[in-house]
Order: sequence, then structure tokens, then C-alpha cells
Amino acid sequence: MKSKLCLVVWIIVAGLLWGTVAQAQTALPAVNAGFDLTGFIQVATLNAAPRPGGSAGQEGGTITINGRLIIIPDNLIVQMPASSFTWAQLFDPAVSAAVPAGFYNPARPVQPAGRTGLALNDPGQNHFPSYEVRVVGNIITNPATGVQRYIAAMILPAAQQGLNAQSGYINYIDYATGRFRVGGTMGDAASGTLCEINDPVGRFGLAHSPDPRFTCDYNNPTITTATGYPCGIPNVDSAVGSDPDRPLINRPPNPAAGQPGNDPFLAEGAPLKRFTMNVAGPGLNCDPTKQIPLMVGDWVDFSGTLFKIDPALGPGRVNTFVSVHTLTAHLGIKTAPGTNPAYVRVEEFLFGVGEAGNTGPTVAGIAQETSTRVVLVAFCTDDQGNAPGTKNPYPARIEGIYNPPGGGTEQFIAFPNGNGATNPELQMDDPVRGRIRLQLNKNENPPFNGVFVSNAAGPGNFYREYIVKLNGTRQVQLPDQAQLQPDGTPLPGLIAGQYRLPIFDYIFGEGTNFGEPWPPFNFHQFGFLKNGEGANVGPLAPFPTFQ
Repeated sequence: MKSKLCLVVWIIVAGLLWGTVAQAQTALPAVNAGFDLTGFIQVATLNAAPRPGGSAGQEGGTITINGRLIIIPDNLIVQMPASSFTWAQLFDPAVSAAVPAGFYNPARPVQPAGRTGLALNDPGQNHFPSYEVRVVGNIITNPATGVQRYIAAMILPAAQQGLNAQSGYINYIDYATGRFRVGGTMGDAASGTLCEINDPVGRFGLAHSPDPRFTCDYNNPTITTATGYPCGIPNVDSAVGSDPDRPLINRPPNPAAGQPGNDPFLAEGAPLKRFTMNVAGPGLNCDPTKQIPLMVGDWVDFSGTLFKIDPALGPGRVNTFVSVHTLTAHLGIKTAPGTNPAYVRVEEFLFGVGEAGNTGPTVAGIAQETSTRVVLVAFCTDDQGNAPGTKNPYPARIEGIYNPPGGGTEQFIAFPNGNGATNPELQMDDPVRGRIRLQLNKNENPPFNGVFVSNAAGPGNFYREYIVKLNGTRQVQLPDQAQLQPDGTPLPGLIAGQYRLPIFDYIFGEGTNFGEPWPPFNFHQFGFLKNGEGANVGPLAPFPTFQ
């Protein structure tokens, strides 16, 4: 019989050997690696002073997601659902203060000093204490110590719930408050989801916002019809008058059966849901410089943030409302072909950020597969040159895709062929709905007589935002000066004929051989990260280096 002492010694030795083997197996590679994390914001902190290379007002800090501590560099821009802020601005009570202060009763609580109000460890605020965030960056490993630092490069986006979306018919509008209900009994003020547009400047109706960090985009409208025409909640009940900024003439009545423009799905006299402005028919007298009034009976898809009416009470249905930052009304309203203003909205922009070609370079011996695929889906109110049911190789109204100027000059980066030849990659593939597609397998595209987007020249050729423009309408400021901001000053008109959007979907490279170390992401080829954005936002500090 084996003695108990020998058995104990054998177990101890085996344990020591196993520990040695385990340590050898878990040794970390010296190469850096990319990470892409999505989860709840558990803790968010702000540095008291800028880091080297940072500046006051651009301080970073840290964020904890699923127990993972991530460094937020100075100069990092946080993308919200329809707006963007610096990391420091998320901690500023003035940025999150309700607009107007007296609209909400009871008043919104003041954001505590040093807190965003969005983290799970923050005390209860205006809304619910669970916000998710997607953080993309690189894991930087110290080769001498093996210590890892997760350094963020982009946050896209920070939202209460990224996939939160609803749809239904508008069943009630409260014209005095700008609130509306969706999905309830028609005309019932108590049923359906209570909603209001998060609009601190009053672009799409009355000015109000429980937290302007989750605002709609009031310059590149995120409150539109499906065709891209800006719309909003009227301030005047259509039964008694017309809102000058969203006039009734922009929702003409349905003609009688058998008359031109009649919609068989609607009752005679009901506001039309599909028509073309200022052509023969019911939309002849519309004003294309004004918005479309949303009305009871319109179908809408919307996303937003769930708030409490009374922050001190529970989360029941009667104590909650949705602060809407994005809304698309199922209305097929178009502008007269070949005329201005015309409108465009972008529904999707998928962007591959690999090297030119499908196989990227090796990183410290790690083989990568990268993508340069580009997919753009947009909708336009003008389908000029397209007969119903036909396809035009390129829509006459698309002028091109630009990068925003930042601190420099706006750059033309993609366009229909300059000599007028057709371009099969950029086409209006659905003239009835005005849908436009751009699909490229590579970001180099010879039919464009040049390069669409290439990183061959190094930093500066990948951008955070892009602008899609219609020709003949570049930077046309609409004469919509009647709207007033909360301080009483005029609200400038919408910029027609273009749509500026951030990129949410970058396609990064990944390793081709399972079992090899995970490669880092190529943030050194993103000009807005490596070089900064204009005069006010510098490079990320510290930078999530490539190698």
C-alpha cells in the first residue's frame, strides 16, 4: 500500500509542475491586438487634467464594461445615436441639462459632479441606469512586463439600447406639448407609447429635450419621411389651423375616387401619404422649403431613450416616455423632378478599412484578411431621369460623396464618372421609392476615373464622417427663418441636397489562421485619430498604436 505521505508529496509536486506548465501556456504574445467590446457602462471616470498631447475640455478617462477597464484617450470623440460629444462633455451638467428647464414637471435632477449619469454605479437620474456602449480599440502589451492596457480608439455609439426600435401608427398628438402616441387606439390620449422628439432647438416642432446628449440631428435630419423629406410634429391642430413651419398644404387631401392622384387605401379627403410636389395633381401647391406635418394615422419607425416622467417613481407604463432621436415616417413624398430643393437621407454606410486588395499585410508574422468593401444605401426625393419600374445606371441628382472639411478643405472622394459615362456601382435601383445604392468590392474603383478611398498614402484617408450630395443643391440654405430657438433667435433653415453622417460600421481586418495571435486594428491609418480633427481636436493621447 502506498503511504499517505508519498501520495501527498506526489500531489504537491504535480501541482507545482502543472502551475509551471500553465504559466508557460498562458504567456502573452508581445504583439498588440484589436478589441471590440459591447456592454453596459459600469463605471465612467474623467481625468482631472489633460494628458500630454491633450488639451483642456478634451480630457479622457476610463470606462469599465463587463469588468474590463478601458482607457479613454484625450481628444476622443464619442458618437451618440444622432450627435457627437467629447468625453469631457458627457460629464458636464450643462450639456445634459433639460431644455427648456420648465417644460418637465417635476424637474429633471441635476447630474452629479464627476458623473455621466449613464453608468450603473451612478445614482438614479432622469432615465434608467443601464446604458450600453460599443468600444473599439487595441490591446497594448508591455513586452517587458506582460501588462496589458486596453486603449479605446472609437466609441460608436453610446446609447441606452442600440437595437431598441419600435413602429406603429400615430394614434394621438398633443399639439400643446409636442408629444404623441404610437400604437394605441386612434384618438385615445391614454393608449399607445408616449413619445416626444428629443429636439432642444425646436427644429421638428416644439423645443424640448430631457437630455440633449441624446438629441436628434437637427441639421442632417434624422426625423424624415422614408424618401428623406424632413418632417415634424405640428404646433397647431389641423382641425383649427396650419403650422407655418409644417403647413397643411404639404399634406394635400386625397382626391375622390377616379380623380388623378387618388389613393385607394385612404378615405376621400384624408391627408395623402404619397405624392409628388408641384406637379399636376393634388400636390401642385406644396411648399418644398417647409417640412411635412406628421399626422394621426401615419406609420412611423422610431428609436429613442426611455425616460421616467417622474424620476422619483417607478418604471411603469404610465410613468415613462420615449425621447425619440430617430424617426422615419412611411410616407412616399417626392419633390418635383429636376428642381430644388431636393432631399436625401442615408440609411446604411458599411465601410471596409483594409489595405487596397482583399489580403492585408502580415503584422509581426500574423496573416490577415481585410476588406475594402463599401456599401451605401440612400433615398432621395427626386428620381429624375427614371421611369417607374426602370433603372438608371446613375441617378442624375447624385453629385458625389465628400469628406467633411474639418480644419481644412472639403475633399471630393467619390462621384459618378466625370465624363458622363454610366457607372454600374452607383445606381438608383428602385426609382419608385427613390432608393440609391453604391456597392464596391474594393475601395479602388477604376470606373470612377480615380480612387474612391484608399489608405495607400498613409494617414488621413479614412474619415469619421462623410457627406452625400445632390448636384445643383450644394449647401442650399432654405428660407425657413420663421422657426425660433428657445432663446428667441431665428433657427437657420435646413441644408437641402446633402446628408452628413458618421460611420458606425467599419470592417476591420482579422487573422486568417486560427490559433495565431489576434492582430491589432489599423488605427494609424485613420487620419482623424492619428492627426486629429481640425484645429480644436488633436490626435488621440495615448494612441492605440498598431505595433
